[in-house]
Amino acid sequence: MNKIIPTMKLVDISKSFMQGSVRLDVLKNVDFNIMPNEIVALIGPSGSGKSTLLQIAGLLEKSDAGEIYLDGAQCLSSDDRLRTELRRDYLGFVYQYHNLLPDFSAVENVILPQLIKGVKYSAAREKAEWLLEK
Repeated sequence: MNKIIPTMKLVDISKSFMQGSVRLDVLKNVDFNIMPNEIVALIGPSGSGKSTLLQIAGLLEKSDAGEIYLDGAQCLSSDDRLRTELRRDYLGFVYQYHNLLPDFSAVENVILPQLIKGVKYSAAREKAEWLLEK
């Protein structure tokens, strides 16, 4: 029997911050899977840890504990270069506030990271249009 591997799996993710002399536990033992072709929304009140969780899941920030798997491969403890490559190749964000380059169209903003990766312009444009259509 073929077992479907989660596209992203977070296991036992914890993160805290110091606020003066007080430890603020923002995330405690968070577990979740995102399965292939699944669309996920992260909702909750302000201050509940949504942005912190996204920063960790997006490999932009390290957690205090836990592990992240992308397509079954462990990646949270990877070095900065590999984490950058994983972000470039496998992860993307749609931010609440416009973090797009203002002099470029939406398609051009999606094309740009692909060009940095070395994808030819025509293929990058085709994929950008497909992604935006989705």
